[in-house]
Amino acid sequence: MNAKTLMILSVIYLATQGLFLTFLPQEVNAYFDINPEGMTVLISQTLGAALLAFSMLNWMTRNNILGGIYGKPLMMANFLFFFTSGMSYLKGANSELIWAMAGVSLVIGLTFGYVAFTHPFKK
Repeated sequence: MNAKTLMILSVIYLATQGLFLTFLPQEVNAYFDINPEGMTVLISQTLGAALLAFSMLNWMTRNNILGGIYGKPLMMANFLFFFTSGMSYLKGANSELIWAMAGVSLVIGLTFGYVAFTHPFKK
């Protein structure tokens, strides 16, 4: 997979989650049987803002050379986020949506790991 395509897919995934958590926190929390009031709304909106910021970072760097030593910090941050969130989703999977989110997160995370540890120009 081309690194630019990977970055665009991650932007779509992160921005979608970020928009839902930022602008519909009560609805998202209620869907997952979490008390949709009080601190959970604030925490959900803060997480949504972080996801939107991470998606913007990925969007702004999509045309850079990724992999190797130059893009390694960004690739490692993406790898860590997607892999750990995917593993967390697996641990708490109780619906088909969470299973799907786990699968998508793990695939994207492992792909970021591959890009981080390979040379960007070797074929």
